Amino acid sequence: MHRLRALVRRCLAYCLYWSGILWLIARSRLRDRAVVLTYHRVLPPDADSFSDSGIKVTPDTFAANVRFLRRHFSPLSADEFVKCMRRGAFPRGACLVTFDDGWFDNEQYALPILQEANVPAVFFVATGYIGSEDVFWQERLTRQLYMLSRQPDAGARILAELGIEDSRLADDATARVIVRSCVTRLKSRETAEIDRIGSAVSEACRRAGLDVTNLGDDRFMDWDSVVHAASSSLVAVGSHAHSHAPLTRLGPERATEDLRRSFTELSLRGIAAPPMCAYPNGDFDASVIDSLTRAGLEIGFTTEHGFVGATSDRGKLPRVNLHENAAGTPPEFLCRILGIF
Repeated sequence: MHRLRALVRRCLAYCLYWSGILWLIARSRLRDRAVVLTYHRVLPPDADSFSDSGIKVTPDTFAANVRFLRRHFSPLSADEFVKCMRRGAFPRGACLVTFDDGWFDNEQYALPILQEANVPAVFFVATGYIGSEDVFWQERLTRQLYMLSRQPDAGARILAELGIEDSRLADDATARVIVRSCVTRLKSRETAEIDRIGSAVSEACRRAGLDVTNLGDDRFMDWDSVVHAASSSLVAVGSHAHSHAPLTRLGPERATEDLRRSFTELSLRGIAAPPMCAYPNGDFDASVIDSLTRAGLEIGFTTEHGFVGATSDRGKLPRVNLHENAAGTPPEFLCRILGIF
């Protein structure tokens, strides 16, 4: 059923694209507005990654995306975007390419593609993870649950508690889907509960003799890579806060300090970050927007879908999230940008 829906969607996208209807919609919806695109990871199909499929594109897809943007849009640098916001006007077809988190593949795979197409971008990095051997709890927990699911009897109790007792009997691909779905459901839990589950799973892995230090391709840039990206005339490195904790859970003072520290860490490496940030997990409220201002920033990007206009609230600018299933072909890419599906 999923494949049938994807096929129907692709056929519809091509019909709208080649009939010219999609371009008429684009002209209407994007008039006097800018599109801010959100990417996270650019990885080969065979990469050893447990990141959610909703944040990954292949290098081929990303290259096709940026060529499309160069041909049909007006890609802006971070500085140009800020200037447009300040004067209250965008050029026709304005767009800004952004990356969240600071994954190693941003520099290894995305940067050369951006340079080849001459398309600027902003890498929003969570400075507390740069140069570390740590990874977000989602990737770590998914990998460890998967490893447990492939070991009969290892961690059976905790797997059963999480509702995935049958995953160790499934094939590898199915097991990956099952554990990823489980981890996605946990995102709404309190931090303390997530930490408790993570500790229990790590301990079960250790008892089973599994290597919990192996992160595969789920790792972040080191500071040399960040500095290298920032030295490109096309890339600005900006703040994704320091801890990557949702700022809504930190309180006003800690949220302000988390934002300030990210800029301090960048400044210590000689990186002049633009006066903007991408909120971790996209979470924000009035208090977070106030923290943004107190940290000396002008622009805060969310994960809400939409377009940016001259009168948009600078503290909660929308973006368009891209992933492989939504950007694999030019018609689907444009449909995704326009919010059609």
